[in-house]
Amino acid sequence: MEIYAVSRKREEVIEKWMTAIIDDGGIRRFDDLHIDEIDSAWSHRDRWVEGGLESFRCALAVRDRNRLPFAVALAFSLKSGDRPIGVDFQSRPDLQERFDRSPPSLYLFHRGEELRNRMGSNEVARDLNPVIFGISEPGISCYYLEFLQKGTDEYCRSVSLEG
Repeated sequence: MEIYAVSRKREEVIEKWMTAIIDDGGIRRFDDLHIDEIDSAWSHRDRWVEGGLESFRCALAVRDRNRLPFAVALAFSLKSGDRPIGVDFQSRPDLQERFDRSPPSLYLFHRGEELRNRMGSNEVARDLNPVIFGISEPGISCYYLEFLQKGTDEYCRSVSLEG
């Protein structure tokens, strides 16, 4: 009973966020939902992958149940630098060592308008194998993004799952 109540509470938080950003234009602003806002148990860095994957699966279920025509993404922000770094990890532990200070976030996108489809010629969008997260289901993609943040000399990096 307790597991069901926790899962239902998480779904309610995600559904409320989805409804709000669909209604108020938050999708275009890239309004996100950090996983620690879904469940405070996921605020600790060592729970980010587990919490991120659970929140991603919940978000996919909420989207499908409500027949929403959007792509769901889960983004893990990586440590940035003053020059491009590229993919410098081969395994999940390697990837986790590169997380920055921000917990992973959920995003909604209009299909075809996902971040990787908006990258410019000077920006990097590289497909990765979702197996790095233990995911083998069809319809789930994984990719690496790196771009120069506007107004700074900092290259932002992230790894995202999308479904």
